[in-house]
Amino acid sequence: HELSFGVTSCNGTWGTVGNPAHPGHLAGGSSGGCAAAVAAGACAFAVGTDTGGSVRIPASLCGLSGFRPTTGRYSSAGIVPVSHTRDTPGFIAPGVSDIVLLDAALMDETPVEPVMPRRVGIPAGFLWQGLDSAVEKRCREAVARLEEQGVEVVTIDDSHLGELNASVQFAVPFYEFFIDFPRFLLGEGLEWRFQSILDQLSDAQVRNLLQRQLQQCSVSWDDYLAGLCTTGDVRTAWQEMFSEHQLDVLLYPTVSCAVPRLTEALNPVVFEKLVRNTDLASSAGAPSLTLPVGRAGELSIGLSVDGLPGENRQLMRYALAVARLVQA
Repeated sequence: HELSFGVTSCNGTWGTVGNPAHPGHLAGGSSGGCAAAVAAGACAFAVGTDTGGSVRIPASLCGLSGFRPTTGRYSSAGIVPVSHTRDTPGFIAPGVSDIVLLDAALMDETPVEPVMPRRVGIPAGFLWQGLDSAVEKRCREAVARLEEQGVEVVTIDDSHLGELNASVQFAVPFYEFFIDFPRFLLGEGLEWRFQSILDQLSDAQVRNLLQRQLQQCSVSWDDYLAGLCTTGDVRTAWQEMFSEHQLDVLLYPTVSCAVPRLTEALNPVVFEKLVRNTDLASSAGAPSLTLPVGRAGELSIGLSVDGLPGENRQLMRYALAVARLVQA
């Protein structure tokens, strides 16, 4: 996607990125090219960027693992920004074990070993709502495998988190783009190119959306400030949810719908379904790792394993154990 504004990798100049795992279907986005390259075997792994799900969504749709670390764990130096509050680089790779090795190499640490979580949360009020039947079935089967191994599964009501995030997910990153992108251009000596870059966008919807902000200020300073305050509320509620229920991790379907077809790339409903579940961890600044739980011959399905901000290595320990069990 141009400027990472989207989750379908529909590009007006170069065309829509296809899904090598499921021809005729979307690869997701915005880092859809990264996921497609890994799924096609063109590279062993890829580095994408994740603001609201742009690493985890394409990884899920292409049958891969994708990792969004705690915001700030990986440096964003040199990366064209959208939102400093939510942006982070992330990895897309065939499996969780690859993610573990990549993180260890980048951070100069010893790779973690698998540890089975003792208590997992099923956020049923929001993140398990509105699911396609096949997505829910495969993710429920994965949770059942954990229960069979003695993992305690706790159903929790996360509906308040969904309600809080509704006022955050657009206002904060959209407003920050008009600060962070010009500042990036200034650092590159290209500050005079800002308007001309917007004028050259081939995606008319994105171009018009950005121009409207410049002309009409569709998201105001007050909207942004309220969004930042609510972001703090989301992060507090995330911490309280883990503490109150004594959770090791949260488990939920990464994408709520089946892998969309290429012909659905411009459908706004598809955008909403793809980003619905991944955006919450972005607002919370929490580490989130998606791993494939679909079956051979079926469309890919991802299961997200989320933890507390700062607990990246502990999350990877849990995710490694979960993946080895549910993919056995």
